[in-house]
Amino acid sequence: MDTIIRLNSQTAGRDKSARLIQYLCKTLWDSLQANDANSQLIDQLRTFELSLGTFRKTLRLGKCVDTFYSSLSSLHHSDAVVRITLTLSKLASSMFLFCDHVIWFARTGFVKSIDVEKWNRLANKYWLFATVMNLVRDFYEIKRLLRLQPPRKSTGCLGETLSRPVDSLKVICGHKAVMWDSVKNLCDIFLPLNGLGFTKLSPRTIGLLGLVSSVAGLVALVEPTAKLSPA
Repeated sequence: MDTIIRLNSQTAGRDKSARLIQYLCKTLWDSLQANDANSQLIDQLRTFELSLGTFRKTLRLGKCVDTFYSSLSSLHHSDAVVRITLTLSKLASSMFLFCDHVIWFARTGFVKSIDVEKWNRLANKYWLFATVMNLVRDFYEIKRLLRLQPPRKSTGCLGETLSRPVDSLKVICGHKAVMWDSVKNLCDIFLPLNGLGFTKLSPRTIGLLGLVSSVAGLVALVEPTAKLSPA
């Protein structure tokens, strides 16, 4: 209960909780549709999914400015790879959020002349770029973790060769921040790719990917050691 209260007290917590339910709705209505379930229930779930999307856009209003200014602080990071990937990711996220705000104005009827499809495509491009930068940073962090491990004396046996990937996976899983951030970004990458038409995944698959990435995002909020820093 304390965790739920703590999440609900944060704007980011409410956004990520709503995101989790939003993608759960997408997974459910597509699964029901595939099984020829009650059409009224399917329509209700789709409407609720859309309402949650609009709610999340409302929560994020003005966040593009915060994200832009936060990118300035990352310019001073001592590590060049982290500095470049983090700054570019934040700048792209800021532009994604700006597009998101424009779409919100269109959906709520404040501005009716907006081409929603055009802005949605532009938002997906910025989202994709930001996620790619996040993944580059994740792979860099993983490589750095593996380099810190003491070298093992090679015996040349087959068992040792097969155990190396397992050992690497154990190292990654032992660092929760890197693991959860990698899981989140690996799932997230398919969402803008699908939105731009590069992949043709079903709504159910997109929903499941969104669910996993939402859980990873919530874990990082609830558990400080699971949050990659600097973020």
